[in-house]
Amino acid sequence: MKKFLGVLVLLLGVASLGFGQGLGFKGVGGGLGFITASMDNGNGTSSSLSGFLIGAHADLGEITKDISLVPDITYWSASKDPLKLSDFSINANAHYNIAVQGQFKPYVGAGLGYNSFTSTVTIPSVTVFGFTVGGGTASASASRLGINLLAGANYKLNDMLTLLVEPRYVLASDFNHFTVKVGVTYALK
Repeated sequence: MKKFLGVLVLLLGVASLGFGQGLGFKGVGGGLGFITASMDNGNGTSSSLSGFLIGAHADLGEITKDISLVPDITYWSASKDPLKLSDFSINANAHYNIAVQGQFKPYVGAGLGYNSFTSTVTIPSVTVFGFTVGGGTASASASRLGINLLAGANYKLNDMLTLLVEPRYVLASDFNHFTVKVGVTYALK
């Protein structure tokens, strides 16, 4: 919990510095995507899981020329019987906007995120001579700071809506994962 509060204070501090320099809420949006996660089993092997994500983001404008501050929150869930893994993350990302002409605007970026993971294992029951033994679930939670490596593109549909596509790789110790998100940003005027 202390790590979570520390990251939250850091994110708010960075955002307030930006607002002091004339940044503000330029847009808000959300998206859906696909996740594939790799989890270290602790014995030299790993498990891969797939699932879906939902997220929300804010465009806080440019920190400096061509570098935008784009914090987001995401939730994803991935499973492969008997294991289910989920993550809620709060991220502070910076995008380097590559200067090109037209409606299509690619970017690369990086960020820092607080990831709160939950894993659940389903334990099967066994019936012997009419008696059922076992069954149920076991859960565990963990928190990790992650490094976000991302690339993407924005496509301006009109003055108010921008379509985005963003692949992202998150390095979070033994819970590394790759996501691809598709979404929209609504411009605030």
